[in-house]
Amino acid sequence: MHSVPAEAASAPAYPPHVVPNTELRVLPRTRPDRLYQLQIALPADFKKHPEMKYPVVFVADGYWAFTTVAAICANLTYGKNVPPMLVVGLGYAGDNPDYDKLRGTDLLPVTSHGSYETDGAGAKEFLAMIETSAIPLLEKDYRADPAHRYLMGCSAGGAFALYAMLTRPELFQGYVADSPWVDAVWNVERQAADEHRITTARVFISSAENEWTYYRQQIGVFTRRLEADGLVKGGLESHRVPNVRHAAGQPESYTQGLLFVTEPIAPERGIWTDWLTDSQKRPGFAVNFWTKIGAAGAALASEQEQAWQAHEAYAAKLLAAKLVDLTTTSPPESSYRSSSLVVFAADRAAVEALVREDPAVKSGLLNYEVIQAAE
Repeated sequence: MHSVPAEAASAPAYPPHVVPNTELRVLPRTRPDRLYQLQIALPADFKKHPEMKYPVVFVADGYWAFTTVAAICANLTYGKNVPPMLVVGLGYAGDNPDYDKLRGTDLLPVTSHGSYETDGAGAKEFLAMIETSAIPLLEKDYRADPAHRYLMGCSAGGAFALYAMLTRPELFQGYVADSPWVDAVWNVERQAADEHRITTARVFISSAENEWTYYRQQIGVFTRRLEADGLVKGGLESHRVPNVRHAAGQPESYTQGLLFVTEPIAPERGIWTDWLTDSQKRPGFAVNFWTKIGAAGAALASEQEQAWQAHEAYAAKLLAAKLVDLTTTSPPESSYRSSSLVVFAADRAAVEALVREDPAVKSGLLNYEVIQAAE
């Protein structure tokens, strides 16, 4: 018997981190040797708009990639690059499932592949499970939009995304295959070409710059074969993630892939238009103001304080008149106090004229500089 150190016995039990606004759903059993589950990230406005239907992004290997893709979608939604979306991680329920073994059977449509144990029929059954079990549940309970489904995966998951595109081309409206294991789907592509099985979906295929040379080259060959056979009519884009090896390019690949496949339903395109913009497309100028207030922590002299208040009043007047788009004021720190604003004007002279009307600038108690944003 060994005694437990006092500090270990009294160590606090911290709660686990839980990803907000997510749910976990276990699906009815479709195979005797495994039980599937869905990790579901809800759009921020899901409960506020019960009338809305949402595009849905499925990601293979959800136990590894779900939180990454959920964060990517949240950021893209905030930037109005994509509409609010459901993110669904495909995975396995139960205690300590052998992810690597299970995914090898489910994601690769081959009878053997290196160290993976496969049965050749797993990918077909896995895709059928998504179509007959996962999709109906999401449409019923989460208002998933049947017109906007997207499937993504990496490595074996990327091969599965391509397999789904080649065998059920209209089940999803977009496919993102990051560093896909393409030699598992050569013959699937060949058969699709023989049968003229064409998709109108958008397809994004990526590779990592520093993964195995042969592997990367095969992805290029496969992509060119898709182009030559004319199987993708919705749009095909290839992408290489610099400086990383296999699987490390997922954040960039999934970001760029989502942008590509959802481009037809993007809320906005191009440069952001609802903040710090000018309808007349005039150049933007930043104007920085500052005054030196003496030793660190010293209060502003009465005259300086009055000048600063006059400056803030003038800036507020410009903001109210929509002559500037933003004003920022910093608290006194060290020996300086500062503020800034953004002006859209025909040229620098117009900005200078506006700034010189500032009472604090007129009094000589406030310094300023005008900086034009470089395009």
